[in-house]
Amino acid sequence: MKKLIAILMVALLALSLVACGSKEPADPATTIVGTWELDDGESEEAKTAVQMMKLFGMSMTFEFNADGTGKLTTQMGEEPEVNDFTYEIKDNQIVIDGSPADFRIEGKKLHITVDGDQLIFKKK
Repeated sequence: MKKLIAILMVALLALSLVACGSKEPADPATTIVGTWELDDGESEEAKTAVQMMKLFGMSMTFEFNADGTGKLTTQMGEEPEVNDFTYEIKDNQIVIDGSPADFRIEGKKLHITVDGDQLIFKKK
């Protein structure tokens, strides 16, 4: 019986140590790395524009690499248009080729505000 209590005490101690670990917030510079596809908009105008794009088979995808480079791919016909860019994250903004925009990441959603309209991208 004493052996069982000792094992339970060790297990409880181990669990309490694990539970006490603090989780630091994710670094936006690393969480943005990956491919993001335009999925929705915040305002009615942005939502309508995204829905119309999808209806006509158009798409927009950002690919952010860990080295500060990326690609913007827009598909509006048979041939996609691919544009290379550089980016950095500073002061809660993403700066793409020198143009800053407010952004935030919530789970697998990237919200970017462009000219007052918020576009929502989903991580692929």
